[in-house]
Amino acid sequence: MRNMRGSRMGMGRPWIELYLLLLIAEKPAHGYELSTRLEEFEIPIFSVGQMGNLYRVLSNLEEMGLIASEWDTEEAGPARKTYRITTPGLEYLKNAEIRIGRFRDNINGFLKRIEQLKKA
Repeated sequence: MRNMRGSRMGMGRPWIELYLLLLIAEKPAHGYELSTRLEEFEIPIFSVGQMGNLYRVLSNLEEMGLIASEWDTEEAGPARKTYRITTPGLEYLKNAEIRIGRFRDNINGFLKRIEQLKKA
């Protein structure tokens, strides 16, 4: 499995991979549904190019073994690729919670120091 640090963050937003992993862990979904659900995190997907970037990120996550996909041909219309999280993907997401908590603590310390500067 390739290390997540080696991947490029997609679509100009940090941690897009983590948002996608979380959404897929909550409910397996196809790309268009994921693009709609990303709006919950204020990450809008406006253009065809951005959808292409989204699919590249999903492909990267699949290459890393964090998600798996299968074609859904049961619904009317064209077949859709549905993504689900894997066991390594769930583990990665759980470990990310620790890293994000540390980052949150670091940011809180930074903000406190800015507040101290304002009071000086």
